[in-house]
Amino acid sequence: MAATGRASVRPVERHGAPPRPAGRSRSVAPRRPSPSPSRARPAAADNDGVSDSCRVRVAVRLRPKNSDDLAHGADFDGCVELQPECKKLKLKKNNWSCESYKFDEVFSENASQKRVYEVVAKPSVLEGYNGTVMAYGQTGTGKTYTVGRLGKDDPSERGIMVRALEHILSVMSLETDSVAISFLQLYLESVQDLLAPEKTNIPIVEDPKTGEVSLPGAAIVEIRDLEHVFQLLQIGEMNRHAANTKMNTESSRSHAILIVHIQRSLRIKDESNTSLPNGTNDLFPDNLPLVLKSKLLIVDLAGSERIDKSGSEGHMIEEAKFINLSLTSLGKCINALAENSPHIPTRDSKLTRILRDSFGGTARTSLIVTIGPSSRHFSETSSTIMFGQRAMKIVNTIRIKEEVDYESLYKKVEREVDHLTSEMERQQKLKNSEKMQLEKKLKESEASLNDLKVTSNMQIENMVMEKREMESTIKRLMLDLEKEKGKNNLLSQQIIHLETSLDDNKQKQLENISNTNILADTTKSHEKKIRELLRQLEDERSCSASMNDHLNVLQQQLSDAQNCFQENIACELEKQLSRTTEEFGSQIRSLEEKIAEVISEKDLVYEELKSMQERMQQVIRHKQGLEDEILRLKQSLADNCTEESKALSGIVRSGSGLGSVAFMSKSGKSRELLSSQRSNISKIFEEVGLPNVLALLKSDELEVQIHAVKVIANLAAEDINQEKIVEEGGLDALLSLLETSENTTIHRVTAGAIANLAMNGSNQGLIMNKGGARLLANIASKTDDPQTLRMVAGALANLCGNEKLHVMLKQDGGIKALLGMFRTGHNEVIAQIARGMANFAKCESRVISQGHRKGRSLLIEEGVLNWMVANSSAFSASTRRHIELAFCHLAQNEDNARDIILTGGIKELLRISRESSRDDTRNLAKKALNSNPAFFKEIQ
Repeated sequence: MAATGRASVRPVERHGAPPRPAGRSRSVAPRRPSPSPSRARPAAADNDGVSDSCRVRVAVRLRPKNSDDLAHGADFDGCVELQPECKKLKLKKNNWSCESYKFDEVFSENASQKRVYEVVAKPSVLEGYNGTVMAYGQTGTGKTYTVGRLGKDDPSERGIMVRALEHILSVMSLETDSVAISFLQLYLESVQDLLAPEKTNIPIVEDPKTGEVSLPGAAIVEIRDLEHVFQLLQIGEMNRHAANTKMNTESSRSHAILIVHIQRSLRIKDESNTSLPNGTNDLFPDNLPLVLKSKLLIVDLAGSERIDKSGSEGHMIEEAKFINLSLTSLGKCINALAENSPHIPTRDSKLTRILRDSFGGTARTSLIVTIGPSSRHFSETSSTIMFGQRAMKIVNTIRIKEEVDYESLYKKVEREVDHLTSEMERQQKLKNSEKMQLEKKLKESEASLNDLKVTSNMQIENMVMEKREMESTIKRLMLDLEKEKGKNNLLSQQIIHLETSLDDNKQKQLENISNTNILADTTKSHEKKIRELLRQLEDERSCSASMNDHLNVLQQQLSDAQNCFQENIACELEKQLSRTTEEFGSQIRSLEEKIAEVISEKDLVYEELKSMQERMQQVIRHKQGLEDEILRLKQSLADNCTEESKALSGIVRSGSGLGSVAFMSKSGKSRELLSSQRSNISKIFEEVGLPNVLALLKSDELEVQIHAVKVIANLAAEDINQEKIVEEGGLDALLSLLETSENTTIHRVTAGAIANLAMNGSNQGLIMNKGGARLLANIASKTDDPQTLRMVAGALANLCGNEKLHVMLKQDGGIKALLGMFRTGHNEVIAQIARGMANFAKCESRVISQGHRKGRSLLIEEGVLNWMVANSSAFSASTRRHIELAFCHLAQNEDNARDIILTGGIKELLRISRESSRDDTRNLAKKALNSNPAFFKEIQ
């Protein structure tokens, strides 16, 4: 074995060599140094002078006696005598003639599986060499038991395949190593993939330079752990061809080949990095990763057989012929290599081409030949032993394949680029954040400056207003003062006038003493008035003086207040303005430059946004044109709705191969109509595009929805379109439309589209996981339209062909809905129901026969058995054939025997075994009747 392993997170299917990881679009991959050439390691020579590590090692294993051997009394002693301690065996032709042979190891019938593995396979595992472990021998001698036994329940029963992979996984490093497997079979000279049964006739390619053999197109699956190994090997065994012969109840009809791809990581010092330019030493360190690649082939050959002994007939004779021809070609190559012939006929058979590296090549090869003890098969045993003897003469030249792991270097560089990119993005984000903060501070400073300016202006305005008010008050007081002065002057003039009048009066009194008495009273009154006027004059003078004093005080206070307030406010404002100007001057100058840069970037972004808007407008105009074109083409398709729905129903095909409802044109006119419809749909698909067609499913117009679903249904009929439809979200859109729409035509065409998608095995799981079976069952319960029910039944029948979905299909009501559609009585609906039952029963029978499931059939739990017995001969020939096939597969399960007997199914089995139109169905019925003791008892 030359392998290493790592448990991956999920299985990865690869074709050919593993792809190189995809880097970022903006990173540039550095130049890598050229890989170091492969190096050959010499092996030590054994005692015979031949390199023991290079010669093909051969071991013999004797099968224990079985009931068939013990049934022949004359052969009880057998023809083989083992001497394990001497590594020899004696082959007795009769009691007095025998021949002795020596091998590298001899295993008795009691040898354990563990010891066989440790001696034959374990020593040649993880050193970088290619390896081969092959089992050869007559049919029924235990090759598959030795090599391919799973032993999931009993670890001691595990064969070489399981033990080798278990050993590899236990030694591998989970961080640096990887292991993947391919599982193939050579059947009828055709290489088929057991892990992906749809891949058949896989080519064999030989490298003209190295001579290395490869199988491009074969699935390569990374293994995670031992449980994953069991799952993959079980899948391969389920898909491998086997049959029941007289010599072996489980006779392999093909050669099984397990290919284990191993990759281990080491580190070496690469001398070529000294010539690299400066600056690349960080990308290419001194210790480069070294990849140790190797491949292990574990081959379970089909057993050679004679037709007269195996009892093969019919197709099995053809299988036996191809098996014997390939083994004969292998024997010719072994003989030529053992005799050092100049020509090795490796191209006579695909088996010898695949094993070209195992015999005479560069691989370590171990061969285990299995023989039986009975003398009835003396000639076959002798031929097997001679094959092993010749193989021991073959010498291989083993090599180690070492390469520099540029893939890990590429990943390292990519990680470094990603790190630097993220760091640049982080720095850019930090720079943008600082820029935003500075802009925010600038805006706050500008707002604060504006507030100060507004406050200062308001204060100045208030002071000006107060000054104006004080000036107006002073002017008013001055006017009042002038008025008082005028009054005082008037009083003074009156006093002067009175004094003059008094003097005149005194003069007159002197002159006119006689008139004194007369004027006495007048004088008194005048004196009184004079006194009053004098008092008023004094009062006015005192008031005027006080007002002058108050005015002087107010003028002094006004001048003092004006001078003080103006000086203080002016100083404070000048100081604040100078500080603010000095504080933000530098910031404003620095930010002006950054703002200019931001404005230029903003202009660029605006230009890009503007161009993007123009492109969006162009796309919208293009979309509008496409919608107009759809509406125009819709009219041309409207006249063909009825014929198109019939064509859709013909596209519903079976995913398991048990039957199909292919649409057959009954006349030349129908074929021309279908061709015209396909050309129209192709034209819509090319002009509109799948995403736009899917978008029309959400249209508000019912007719647009119907025509869009019809286009998708017709596209889904072609395998090449199914993957595109699912990737673009077509399956989700169809399921959503099936759930929300109430239109019968929508239901019919949507169910037909889902039925077409269900032809693909990968889509079946998606349909079930998204609730497709539940939606189909719901539609079946709501409608009585035969065409809609036919589409729904076809979709459910395709899902029945996947045994992994049976339990979920039953839980979602799919089986119950399938049987419930029998109420329509429509022949085409019933034909789909019968096809679904046949698909379900066949898959279930295969799983039960392989031991993966036990118990009654899920179909019987739904009451389908009574329906089959009552209606198996009431319909058309194709429908009867599917019902008979389903009934025969149900009869293969012994747990169903009691239900079949109670429903009268024995008579139906007898009728099918005699009257069925197909040979395989009659043979299945006969096999069920003969192999089941309960049926045999009822017949008698």
